[in-house]
Amino acid sequence: MPPSKKSRRPTRRELQQLKEYGELDPLNSMMRDNDLDALIGNAISRSGYGRLSRAVHTVQERARHSKSNAEDSLLSSFVKAPKRAKANAYSKLLGSLSTKKGMSSRENSLVEREIKESSEDESAEEIGLDDDDDDVSDAEEMQGQIDDNSDRSSDEATMRAADEDGAESKSDAEYEVDQVDYDDLDDRSDGEDTARVQESTKGDDDEDKDDAAEVYESGDFMAAHMADDDSELAHKKLAAVTQKKYSSMLIEDPVYGPVACYNTIDEGVKEPNQRPLKQRLVKPFHKLNKSGDFTEFQRPLFNWIDQYRDVVYSGRSFDKEDEITTTYALHAINHIMKARDRERKNNAKLAKAQAAGKDAGELRDRGFTRPRVLIIVPFRNSAYTIVKKLLKLASADQELNSSRFEKEYGPSEDDADANKRKPVDYQQTFAGNIDDAFRIGLQLHHRTVKLYSEFYRSDILIASPIGLRMTTGAQGGDRKDFDFLSSIEIVIVDQCDVLLMQNWDHIAHIFNCLNAIPKKDHGCDFSRIRNWALEGMSQYRRQTILISQYMTPEIQGLFNNNCRSIEGKLRVKPIYGGSITSVVAKAPQVFKRVAVSRLSFAADERFAHFTENSLPEIERLTKTTKHTVIFVSSYFDFVRVRNYLREKDFSFVAISEYSTRSEAMNARRQFHAGELSYILYSERAHFYHRYPIKGIHHMVFYSLPEHPHYYSELVNLMLTSNTPNISTDSFSCTAFYTKYDQLKIERIVGTKLVSQLLNSERAQYTFT
Repeated sequence: MPPSKKSRRPTRRELQQLKEYGELDPLNSMMRDNDLDALIGNAISRSGYGRLSRAVHTVQERARHSKSNAEDSLLSSFVKAPKRAKANAYSKLLGSLSTKKGMSSRENSLVEREIKESSEDESAEEIGLDDDDDDVSDAEEMQGQIDDNSDRSSDEATMRAADEDGAESKSDAEYEVDQVDYDDLDDRSDGEDTARVQESTKGDDDEDKDDAAEVYESGDFMAAHMADDDSELAHKKLAAVTQKKYSSMLIEDPVYGPVACYNTIDEGVKEPNQRPLKQRLVKPFHKLNKSGDFTEFQRPLFNWIDQYRDVVYSGRSFDKEDEITTTYALHAINHIMKARDRERKNNAKLAKAQAAGKDAGELRDRGFTRPRVLIIVPFRNSAYTIVKKLLKLASADQELNSSRFEKEYGPSEDDADANKRKPVDYQQTFAGNIDDAFRIGLQLHHRTVKLYSEFYRSDILIASPIGLRMTTGAQGGDRKDFDFLSSIEIVIVDQCDVLLMQNWDHIAHIFNCLNAIPKKDHGCDFSRIRNWALEGMSQYRRQTILISQYMTPEIQGLFNNNCRSIEGKLRVKPIYGGSITSVVAKAPQVFKRVAVSRLSFAADERFAHFTENSLPEIERLTKTTKHTVIFVSSYFDFVRVRNYLREKDFSFVAISEYSTRSEAMNARRQFHAGELSYILYSERAHFYHRYPIKGIHHMVFYSLPEHPHYYSELVNLMLTSNTPNISTDSFSCTAFYTKYDQLKIERIVGTKLVSQLLNSERAQYTFT
């Protein structure tokens, strides 16, 4: 409802109603049935024309779609009406538009309430009329034109609203998954909302004064990165990304070591923002971080991601886990608060310009849908930690659905003693709830945070790859809905090393769905969507943050092909001392390089070398001494070797991640008793179970493990799983690698020796 004559400034509730149901434009509902491509084409504008002139011009062109000529005359009377008659004309205009097909039942009920409130306001206060007879006659003439139509429209709208409300309530009862009280943040009683607005307006105004220079000042990286500009600099950055012509430089950081920086322009190292955080985030962050300000480890990392660069950090460790999650959780909620504050200020500008009858110009501050941040983690225990930190940073007065969240994501009482016999890293990874199929949305609304919000009304999405894949649908399937990913501005993929043990194809599928043009409009206001989003260039404004314990070809490929921020890239890879230094078993460790011609033939040539040259030698060795474990990193290679051993009638058993507990127990018992000569063991089985295999005398690595400490663990099993009276002279360890295994071999033998093992003329190296 527009403000009355005495209320010169619209209340927050009025702005919210105009924004959600009329998009500050009562004519917006007339375009909802149009083709989405046509709407996007009409919304793209470089001419700088104002929003009001475009709205009126659009209605004049679409006059043929109007149901009656009364609406056209009503529009012209609304535009020409004097100030004292605009409130009444606006209410009647909404009443006539409420009969349109594009209006929902909720909008119809709001229209009726606005009409009632408008009439009550006019009867309650005395409006001083001017002596201008022409103005009075115009208002009376307008009133006469729309009385009949508005009465009839209101009756029809009321009946249709009741029917649609009944259907919607029935639908909500049938489909209750992740849809709990969607409207409890928006639908409040008038008295409660008015009191809340009056109480918070003063505080918000004070915050706006403090944050006005902070949000869109010249030194704010978010303002520059998300700006809807068409400058030569923006085109230069975009050309560097699309053509992959980066200006690379190596930075020696005192905390992280060598850092590879890829700039889109020759600007060197950027100075950090002096005021990167919203003022209301400072105290909650200091309280959450315990150390007050940023730690020495957090400060460089936050400065890099605050510049909206794509960042891949492959040095994640459990002792730094808390600092890392706090850093990117702070960046995510800081981004949301800055973006929401900008939208609210632009809403106020539009309302002020509309009340004054002026043109506010183009104010583009959003994408197609509301979600801006996507966080991907492997298990619910990680999501639980992140959500808890986001809630503490938000410092909300009310947290909706928090009890349900604790029940579904929190740790159980039996989890503490479940993995006491496992290694420390296993206990930390699988502590708490380890369900890997989940998704949850967070909505920030004033001083309230709502969990389990519907995706299209959420600001932050937290999900596992399989949980998100269940929503987006399978490739070629009937159910496909990934429009909520169209306006993602920050993607954070944490624990990539764990995600590799699940199914990396889900990650690739999610990135293919990001920032695509949506199939439906979802009620968006196209005049507020940034031009680069309308042009399908959102992927170049998206920031991607990848965090892992180590670098792999899959992560490197994602970094090279899907990280396209126009602000550049940054890669942090630590220097490795080598996990081979942790081996205590006295056994010769032989590394053999397999000659391969091309990457595409590497798997075939490795298999041929193993079956033709290495396996016969291992078979001769096991005739006198059995107890050989063959470790395979890739599951595809695991299946290939398993089928070959079955075909050649080898005495073996295979243990994979799909083996049951009883099958694995029987296999280990037979192997220890000498009834079987071989155990074929996959890396995923070791990751998920850490079976203590006893009686190992010969360790064969068909391919090196991705996790470097698995190498030392398995080799040391030869010492810990055998009786003390067995001679270690019979122990042996053989590992096969190719020139394309540089990342794996570097983590095992160390950064200093990797080039020698890959480039030397010798094909075999022995470590003792």
